[in-house]
Amino acid sequence: MNQVFKKLAIASAALTLVAQVGNAIPIPANTTIGLTGSAIFNSSSVDTATAVTGWTDTQVQSGKGLFAPSLIPINTPVTFTAPWSFNTSTPISAFWAVDGYTFELLTSYVTKQGSGSVSINGYGEISGNGYSDTFYSWSFTSQDPSSGSLNGQDTWTFSASSAPTPDGGTTIMLLGAALSGIALIKRKLAA
Repeated sequence: MNQVFKKLAIASAALTLVAQVGNAIPIPANTTIGLTGSAIFNSSSVDTATAVTGWTDTQVQSGKGLFAPSLIPINTPVTFTAPWSFNTSTPISAFWAVDGYTFELLTSYVTKQGSGSVSINGYGEISGNGYSDTFYSWSFTSQDPSSGSLNGQDTWTFSASSAPTPDGGTTIMLLGAALSGIALIKRKLAA
């Protein structure tokens, strides 16, 4: 009987460890962030641009939830990665970072381009400060620079909001492990 309890304790410890890994805390729902700054494009007009080759004056413009102005103040500098091609399916692990949070860009695609403006949407994950990767949808918009802008840099906005994401199988895995453990215990007790 001691052997059964020993195996039960080991199984319980293993399930606890798996449950802790599976229960990393995602960023709470309704947490959003808005960023702004200037971008240098690979073309003199956003109508023909295909990439951003540099970023300047990037900063937080708005936020809600964990990114609320009381936690990450407006105008907090943001670090961006360049170059960035508009249509990409190659992840960029640290597309932007601010105050301990990092955004991994997973995909981006042009939704509108022409008449002096460009709109790009995509998906990515934000993590940091003890929070697990949380799936976000995002959008980037920019217009051609006004005649008085410096170095032909275009101002832009980037906004990200949490989007529902599949579980990834963790819940099913934990349920299967628990049911297997119960079946094993039942067999041992019956023997």
